[in-house]
Amino acid sequence: MTKEEITRKVIELAADQVGVDPTTVTPDTHFINDLNYDSLDQVEFAMDAEDEFEMQVPDEDAEKFQTVGQVIDYVEKSVKEREQSASESSPAGTRE
Repeated sequence: MTKEEITRKVIELAADQVGVDPTTVTPDTHFINDLNYDSLDQVEFAMDAEDEFEMQVPDEDAEKFQTVGQVIDYVEKSVKEREQSASESSPAGTRE
């Protein structure tokens, strides 16, 4: 999954959570100041991101997210680690 794909999907999720047009959301968009997220919105958004990207976001990490860009970076790092871990666990030289 590319950073562009991750960015697009995170922006869509963030916008859908509060019913705004995704074109108005950027990586610099602040969840509370710009999107008027409350604590329930933040929890639901984190759960949606977990489902979408098949990952776990510990509560202590989710509570630190202030901007859409921070979530994009977090997801990108998690996806890369998962892909790297998967490639390392695959036996070298095997084909299906």
